[in-house]
Amino acid sequence: MSDTPRLRSWLLATALLWMAVGNGVMLWNTRVRIRQGYGDFASFYTAGTLVRRGLGADLYNLAAQWKVQREFASEVKIRQGPLPYIRPPFEALLFSVFARWPYVTALLLWTTLKLALLATIPFIVVHGRSWREGFPIWMTGLLVLGTYPAFFDLLMGQDAVLLAFLFAVCFWQLETGRDTGAGVTLGLALIKFQLAIPFLLILWISGRKRVLPGFAASASTVIALSAALVGWRTLFKYPGYLLTLNRSVGVGIAPETHLNLRGLLIFFVGRLPYPGPIYWVLTPAALGAVVYTGLIWRKAGHGFLAEGFGLAAVVAIVTSYYACAYDLLLLIVPLLAMRTRPDDAPKADRVSRYLEVTGLLLLLLTPVYWFTRLQFRAESLMALPLLALAVALARRLSNAGTGVSVPSPGTRPEERPA
Repeated sequence: MSDTPRLRSWLLATALLWMAVGNGVMLWNTRVRIRQGYGDFASFYTAGTLVRRGLGADLYNLAAQWKVQREFASEVKIRQGPLPYIRPPFEALLFSVFARWPYVTALLLWTTLKLALLATIPFIVVHGRSWREGFPIWMTGLLVLGTYPAFFDLLMGQDAVLLAFLFAVCFWQLETGRDTGAGVTLGLALIKFQLAIPFLLILWISGRKRVLPGFAASASTVIALSAALVGWRTLFKYPGYLLTLNRSVGVGIAPETHLNLRGLLIFFVGRLPYPGPIYWVLTPAALGAVVYTGLIWRKAGHGFLAEGFGLAAVVAIVTSYYACAYDLLLLIVPLLAMRTRPDDAPKADRVSRYLEVTGLLLLLLTPVYWFTRLQFRAESLMALPLLALAVALARRLSNAGTGVSVPSPGTRPEERPA
């Protein structure tokens, strides 16, 4: 690495390190509220407690959830009802393990597990690749803590780190030709089905058809496990439960806080008395983006795994119905992979490089999120750098497919098209 790229690398690392310190201070200052149960982990702990007590059939019963939450979060003053559990039933089995301990201990153990997974992700993604940054790879997990998505995940006790870990494993399996295993991993990623399913469709359209049998086996297993936990009757009611929560006043998250096309459109046009026209626009746009991403990735070839994986992840996020800031942790995987490009890898055109660098910088800098949150009360504006990054990656794949850019001669055999 020459002196100039090395300097840029260390400047970015320094900025992320200082932001990590700032995020740590904010987490420390809110430790009392975190312990009291203000974060989203309260809903996970509630689900785990219900399963542990043999009350799986009441997993989506709001009265049962409220009864449990009053046992450990009675000091929370902002709720007149439970913080509802919205994940599929099978994930509650994981949290039943943590429910063995008191809430504060369980939250500490959950946070420790997430930090360990976060530190592991770089080694999974970069395995077998040449690390080209000026700082050691082990520092990456620490530097990620300087980003707003990581901070928000730790603040709320969310499960976005777990999802990012699953996507990292999926990337490694795709890179090494284990497409069926990648499908199995995506089945486990159904903890956030609104992200996993579009990503799976893009993989299938791109020519990775062997992911489907693995996904089918994994998805069937978690569905059967879910049914065993809560019963088929409760499982079939789960979609209706989510729809009811979505329509309930004071429940859920305001659309303007979602980092997706839905949040962006509502921010600019406002909430409509009847939201039908918004969905008429978003549904074909989402389907078109999924199909287009799969087709250009297929045309570019599997040698562009990092770019294709990154574009698929961005498209899954911006076209989903729900996409919070912590969901951007998924982008750690393609970002790490793209930073290991060899020197003789195909170069992007100037427009693509500018869009990519601008989008990534805005997404990495924590103060930008706070600016959109405090100044405009609309984190959905962060979908704009996501779209810039998507355009940059799409241009890379399109140019590769038309022969403007070709895979590097050093591309590993398993990365080449089958």
